[in-house]
This record gives sequence, structure tokens and C-alpha cells, in this order.
Amino acid sequence: MIDTDPKMAKHQEERLKRHKQQLKQKLTELFQIDSPDLDFGVYRIMNQKRDEITRFMDKDLVEAVDEKFGECDEETRTQIIAEFKELEQTIRNTYGDDALDAAGLKEEYRKAAKGRELHEKWQQLHRDAEEASMSDLQKAEIFAHLEEFFSRYYKDGDFLSLRRYAANEKYAVPYNGEEVLLHWANKDQYYIKTDRFLKSHGFDVGSYRVLFEVVQVEGQSNGNSTGRYFVLAGDDAVTYDDEKHLLTARFAQVPLSDDDLLRRFPPGAGRQKPNQDDIVGGLVAEILRGNGIPKGLADALQTNERDTDRNPRLYKHVMSFTRENTSDFFIHKDLGRFLRQELDFYIKNEVFRLDDLGTENEVAVERYVKRAKVLKSIAHRIIDFLAQLEDFQKTLWEKKKFVLRTGYCMTLDHVLEEFYPEILANEGQLAEWRNLYGIEEAKGGQKTLAGDRVDEVFLQSHPYLVIDTAFFDNDFTDRLLEHLQHPDGTPVEDLDEAVGGLMIKSENWQALNLLQERYREQVKCIYIDPPYNTGNDEFIYRDNYQHSSWLSMMGDRLNLAHTIISNHGALFSSIDDHEIVNLRSLMNSTFGSLNFISTISVVNNLKGRSDRANIATAHENLLMYIRNDFKAFDLPLPDNYRQEYAERDDNGPYRLQGLRKRGAGARREDRPNLYYPIYYNPSNKEISLEGNGSFIKILPKLSDGSDGRWRWKKETVRENIQKILIKKVSTRDEYDVFQKDYLLIDGEEKGTKAKSIWLDTKYSSDYGTHAYKKLLGEVQFDNPKSPELIKDILHISSGEEDIILDFFAGSGTTGQSVLEINKTQTSTRKYVLIELGDYLDFIIKPRIQKVMYSSNWKDGNPKDADGQSHIFKYMELEQYEDTLNNIEFLDRDGHVQATIFGMSDYMLRYFLDVETRESLCRLNVDRLATPFAYTLRIRRDVGFNHVPVDEDGFREVTVDLVETFNYLLGLHVRRRVVRHQGGLTYRVVHGALPDGKVATIVWRNSPKNPAGHEQALEADAAFITDEILREFPDTGVLYVNGHCFAPRATPIEPEFKKRMGA
Repeated sequence: MIDTDPKMAKHQEERLKRHKQQLKQKLTELFQIDSPDLDFGVYRIMNQKRDEITRFMDKDLVEAVDEKFGECDEETRTQIIAEFKELEQTIRNTYGDDALDAAGLKEEYRKAAKGRELHEKWQQLHRDAEEASMSDLQKAEIFAHLEEFFSRYYKDGDFLSLRRYAANEKYAVPYNGEEVLLHWANKDQYYIKTDRFLKSHGFDVGSYRVLFEVVQVEGQSNGNSTGRYFVLAGDDAVTYDDEKHLLTARFAQVPLSDDDLLRRFPPGAGRQKPNQDDIVGGLVAEILRGNGIPKGLADALQTNERDTDRNPRLYKHVMSFTRENTSDFFIHKDLGRFLRQELDFYIKNEVFRLDDLGTENEVAVERYVKRAKVLKSIAHRIIDFLAQLEDFQKTLWEKKKFVLRTGYCMTLDHVLEEFYPEILANEGQLAEWRNLYGIEEAKGGQKTLAGDRVDEVFLQSHPYLVIDTAFFDNDFTDRLLEHLQHPDGTPVEDLDEAVGGLMIKSENWQALNLLQERYREQVKCIYIDPPYNTGNDEFIYRDNYQHSSWLSMMGDRLNLAHTIISNHGALFSSIDDHEIVNLRSLMNSTFGSLNFISTISVVNNLKGRSDRANIATAHENLLMYIRNDFKAFDLPLPDNYRQEYAERDDNGPYRLQGLRKRGAGARREDRPNLYYPIYYNPSNKEISLEGNGSFIKILPKLSDGSDGRWRWKKETVRENIQKILIKKVSTRDEYDVFQKDYLLIDGEEKGTKAKSIWLDTKYSSDYGTHAYKKLLGEVQFDNPKSPELIKDILHISSGEEDIILDFFAGSGTTGQSVLEINKTQTSTRKYVLIELGDYLDFIIKPRIQKVMYSSNWKDGNPKDADGQSHIFKYMELEQYEDTLNNIEFLDRDGHVQATIFGMSDYMLRYFLDVETRESLCRLNVDRLATPFAYTLRIRRDVGFNHVPVDEDGFREVTVDLVETFNYLLGLHVRRRVVRHQGGLTYRVVHGALPDGKVATIVWRNSPKNPAGHEQALEADAAFITDEILREFPDTGVLYVNGHCFAPRATPIEPEFKKRMGA
């Protein structure tokens, strides 16, 4: 063996150690355990498994690398020894048994060419045998390759899909022969930050409350910026309210150049550029310098929140807040496949360097085969680990989410008078009426309400007062929904048919995902007003990926919307010039380029906005796409057009249009067959195509006296002779022929075809703001859309009973527009509104409640009580963050299960899948035995104020399993009733499934184990069979939760689990 220089050996050993440590640091970041104080999202999950993952990196991965090195060493040595023995036997056979010595072939045999060749081969094999064991240098090279490879694709919680096909940043786009391909950097990833729009962060410090808010700052664009960073927004960004004990810090995310960054956040010792610690430390120092902060609060903010925390309380929360809003934007849809494919490219081009073949840099490929095998084997282990983590997050993202709360709002004309005493006794409901409608308050323009006594007589005289089940208990709500009536007093026998609107508070992808079965191919019109991605709106994005972040967000939501829209439907999207090109391309790929109809220019600011250099923007764009069988309706005639129909006969209003063709193509030679005489008898006003002596002959003459032509053929004139009117034209003192163009066709007022430019003050932003202010008084929403714009969209795209969807509902203009058009047309269009923010509770819901009560408002006050009959349902869904917050690593007995290293091949999926399978967010089927006590821990306030908060800021919220299962099945609910038997409450839902089968679903508490409960279960089965099924004799499918002895019962649990994707 050849001796190694001690200094060289030491150098190689240190290099190996350094590269191992660099790889460990990268894996710590990849496995997301580099921030132990972060208490949100996947960080919370991974921190629970910190010990196992650290062991994987510190011990098991290193051992696996050494083991793989050893396998390759042994394999190589075995091969070399075999070749060596074969060569020595050849030499002995050629030159005799004494031809070899310690240096190889003896010198006397090397003189001939054959001898020299055998000797050189022997020496080469001898060197190969000595080098068969991998050196520390080679091992260090492999660790360096691993660190380099994984560093390329990961940044701040996300794997970026930078597909390479060669070194030096040569990228590839996956292409499968399409004529036109739309590609963006994050196309293979879910954008998951829509639940972060305008996200704030709050925490309690004893009796104090600290709130971080995100605000938008205009005019922060910086062409020299190298990234966007959170900074405190202005001189008054930190305020303290002594009365509320509230400290508020307002942050803005702004672009900063390297120089700006250095000035704001000086780097720590030994660093040329500030890191995350420097930035967070700078923000903490600025907050603590805020005026008026009590010393007790300031001191508490600089102490640790928990003994296990590494950083003080304020530092920890600023770090968590900034990381939550600047990292983890995406979940890869197939990370394992992507990384394995990229690894193959990496090995071919960075290890073997195939680009160097045939150049002066070419080296023997054989040198790299062994280390490439080791590299690929170890990298695959890490990729498997990472892919299982990413796939677990993907599973949790794609899982259909629970309904957390459900409520109904309805006008009193749907409520039996027997409920009035309970309504009048509910102070919460009366307080809402005072707030929304000013009842019991003397306000200008409210003569019908001012000073009135709110009693049963008052309720009877105000049928459009709106009650909200949120103020009532479950018993009242159950009885109310079972005994709903139509305005004419007949009972409601189809609940979903009676409900005219649905509001969902949720991230819109999650809501659309849950609605797939219930609304598949049922929505006639979709209107959306997504964030325009201007950089100053609420859409947040990864630095350098602004457009691709937006495209990923829009693409996945449009794909879900595409399955909901009917084959006769249309989709409209407002958008400005920032993303119109990308949105056109995206919608072309989703709906097909042939289904693009128009880019309608909506002039919404006649004066023009000073929002860009060189030109004042006066319009927005409205993209229109359709499904294959769509046919547009006409718009209602504008008032100035309607005034033209000033004449009237027995058939109704009409206007006169000359029958002679005018303009281009009006000459006789253009259409010779349309040149013919029409005869008129002035004495009896008879019109004919066959004249005699008493008739005047009228020919189509142009103004210059030459021959023209009519617009109608002879046959058309003959068939419509009653629509022809002939009178003398005073300017020419001769008779001319006119067509009576009637306003009404088959009793319906005619319309006009929509044009590609919509120019009217009713479409303006000012008009939308004015409409908003009339209803709600104070304007709390920037640039609400005009209801008239939405109504005209509905006019051309929907019929009287169609469903309208808006999954960027904003301030709820779409809902208001549907109600207003329903009232004027006496139609029954329905709306589905999806909105994540608290807008739904504070703006959309009260907005619709006001429209229901009255059609006439001023400054938030009703001018009358002339509203309309309406019922809407509202729901709030579990969100992805809620799912992560409810992951538990427990077995059925509540014990922590075995660590992953008791399993083979580092089965991360064991603790991510098996150990979490009984988590409530993944549907714990055992807990469905008591379905009305199924809870999730939720960290939010609005809508759940009645639920106590624990020390970690969570509320234990009861999940609405009944409503969740209805949507998973796609059930059209006809009736929901409550029955009682043997001390049990039975919640029964009856309706139609998408395949037309009629289903009855029964929920009640059930024993976890039937043993010992046989008698009760027999009575339960008899009640379901004899009472419930007798009440619903058309039942085709019977679903029952828990153990059930009823012969037709299908268990809910497996169906629930399968459809939820948990």
C-alpha cells in the first residue's frame, strides 16, 4: 500500500468534517427544524420530531454513507482482485511461474512490447487495488455534491422547480409536443398563502395584548431592490392604547436595495450583510422604542415565554410573524419525482460532466462511476425523506376540510309566528336589528321605525326583518329549519331549494374543493375579481416569483372552478393590465382558446387614474370565457334607447325603422332580388305586394334618386305585413316604408347585444363606492365593484333560476347584485360567495342582511322596509393551518408510538402517516360514535367568541360533522329534522345524491363497542326502521354513524374517510 502524507491526510480529514457539517446545516433547514421557536404550520410538527430527525442527520445518515462507501469499496476490491488474478495467471502461462516479483514482471521480460504491456497493466491494477478504499477527499467531494445539489432547489421553506438539463444554469421546460405551452416556475406547486391575505398576529402578555398588523404602503417600488423585507410602517407604526392595554405594531413589506438594507439593519460582527437575526433584532429594538409602552410590558417582552424557548418573547413572535409571511409559499405536487429527475441531470452534468466530452477538459468517466453510485444512493435516501414530508403536507392540503360552523339568515316571512316570542326575548337578535336597521332609534328617513315598539305586531308588519340563527341555540335552529315556510304560508319541503344564497368563510381553494360534488357542472355564471398582483395589493408572493406565485394561485383555483361550471356556463374575471396577458394564457389552457369570447373594456374612471407614467388609465378589463354550449342573453335596453319606443298600438310600444337599406351595400346592384315595389292605398291604408290602379307604387330609392334596395325579402314582408307602416315623409313629400320595431317580444322586453366596450357612469369605481356607502355608511373596503357591472354580467350570462359563484367575494357586491336583479325580474337566481377574511362577518353578511330588509338606503340607514324575501346559509371551514395545528403523534391509547428508527429505511412516513392517523383533523373514526362532541383546536376569534380560549390561544370548537358529510356526498338537502328516542337525539338529513338516489343520513351517539349494548342497539335499529324510514319512505341509501343493527344501514365512517381524503 502507498503511504499517505500526514499533512495531506489531516487536510482531507478536516475537509470531510467541514462538508459533513455543511450538509447537516442544509438538512436542518430542509427538514425545517432550524427554528425551534417557530410555532406555526409544519414547523410545529417537525419540532415535535426534532430528536428523531437530528438522530437521522447526526448518526444514521453518516452511518449509511459509510456503509455505502464500504459496499462500493468491497465491490471494487473484489472486481480488481479477480482481474489481478487473471492477469498474473496469463503472465505465468506466458513466461513461467518465476516471471513475477514484488515490482511486477521481471525486467528481462519487459524488453518486448508484449511484456511491457502486461507489466503496465499489472502496475495499474496494483494502483487501483491500493486506491480501492475511498479516501476522505473522495468522501468530502460526495458530501459537497449533496450539499450543492439540495441547496439549488430549496429556499425559505419551498422547493423551487428549477429544472436543469446542463451545468451553468441551463434550464429545461417540460414539454410534450403541445402547439403552445404556458409554463411558469411554480407550475408543479400549490400556492398555499391565500390564507395569509392581510394576516395579523396577536398574543397576550399577562393583562396586555400585543398585535402585529400588515399594512399596505404605496409608492415603495424600488428598481434597485434585491428583495422585500418587513419594516415598521412609518413614524407612528408602534402605538400603545392605555385603555385597552393594547400594543400595536404595524408592518409593511417593502423592496430594499442592499444599501437600504444595511442602513436599516446593521449586520452583526463578522458579517457583511445582515442576516435574519439582524433584521429581527432591529425590528424588536424599534418596537421597544415605541412611545408609552409600560415598563412591565417592555420587561415581559424581553423575557422568555417558556423555559424551553431559545429567544425572548418579542423576538420569538417577530421572528414567527415575519417567517410566516415570507416563507412556505408552496407545496410541491410531486417532490420525489422532481428531485430524482433533477438528481439524474446533476450526476450526468456535474459529476460525469458529459458536456466536457470531446473537449480539452475531458476526463476518464470511469473515475466517477463509484462516487456517482454512492452519491445517488445517499441522495435518494434524503429525497425519500424530504418527499415524504412534502407529500404529507400535500395530503393535509388536499384533504377536504371540516365545516366548523353553520348558520342561517332569513326574512321573517319564512318564520312561523309561534317562534316570535323566542325571537323577541333574544337580546342579541334585537341588538343586531338596532345596529343594522336602526329599530327603536329615531333617525331621519325612518318614520316607519322611529319609536315603534318591537312586539309581535311589529314583527307581523315587517316581514323582511332578518333573523340570524347565530344568536339562538341548536334546539331553536333545529325547530326553525324543520318548520320553515314559504312567504305564502306553505311549508318548505326542499331546504336547499328555498335557500337562495351560500356564504363560505374559507381559503377559496379549500372551499371549491369541498363544493366539488355538490355543485359539479351546476354553476351557470362565475364572476371573480382576484387580486391584481400590482405589488401593492393584498397578494403576497415569494421574492423574484411574483408572477409565477400568482399564476399558481389562480391556476389551481380555475381548475376547480372549471369542474363546477355547467356546460352552458360562462366565467368572467376582472383584471387590470398587470396580469391580463398571463391570465389570458392561463384561461386559454383551462377553458380552451376557442372558448375565449372577449376582453371587455370596462371604463370605470372617465377622468383617468394617475397610476402610471405617460398615460392615465380609464378602464379595467373583463375577460369572458364560456363552456361549449353557452348562449348569451341580451342586455336590457338603456333608458335612452327605451325612450325611442314612443309609439304604441295594440301590440305595445314600438319605434319606426326605415325598411329601405341605408349605408354600405344599399344599392340595387348589391342585392338585386331586394329591389321590388310595395303598394299602398292612402284611402284605406292597405299595404300589398300586388298593386292595382288605386295603389301607389313605392320603390326603394336612394337620396340621389338612384335605385336602392329593401332590407327584407318579399316573403318576409308578406309574413310581417302587420308590422309595416307607410307614411309621407315631409322632407321629400313622398311616401316611405317603415318597420314597426316593437319593444316587447312574446311579452318580454327586448334587449341589446352586449358590446366589447362598456362605457357608462354606472360602471365607475365612484358608483361602486357610492352604492357601498348607501348601504353600509362608512367605507371600509377599497374600490368595491359597482353592482350595475355585476348585474349586466348576470343579464348576459344567467337565467332566472341559475347559480352564480364568486370565489373572490371581497365586499359581497355579487350577492347584492343577485338579490337586486331577482327583485326587479321576480327571479330566483342563487349565489355562492367565498371569502377568507373577516370581511365575510363584518361586511358581506351585514350587506346582504340590509339588502334583504330594504331596497332604499342612505348613509347606512333604511329609508323604508320594502325589502325582499330571502334565506341564505353561511359556513366557516377548517383551514390548512388549523389542520396542522391539530396533528397529534399518538396511538389509540394516547401513547406516543415507536420512533421511526425502529422501522426499516427511515420511514418518515411512519410518524407522519401512521402516528397521525387518529388526529381529529384527519377524521378520527372512533370519535364519530359521539358526533356532536367532535372538536378541533382553532386559533381565531371572529365567530367563536363564545368558546373559551386556552393558555396557548386556542379554542376547542365543535365541528359540524353533519354539514361536512352532506357536502362530501354532494347531497341536495330536502329536509333536516331532529327526533328523540330512548334518551338519544337523532339528527336526520334527507335529500338527493348527485346520481339521483335518495339518501337519508342518521346521526346519533352510539356505543364504541356493541358488547353489552345489544338491547339499546336493537331499540335504536327499530326506531330507525319503523319511525325514520317510515317518515322518509323514498329512501334509497341509508347512512348511519357508529354501530347500528338496522338491516339497511351503511356505515358513515368509511365513506366519510374516503371522501375526505384524510
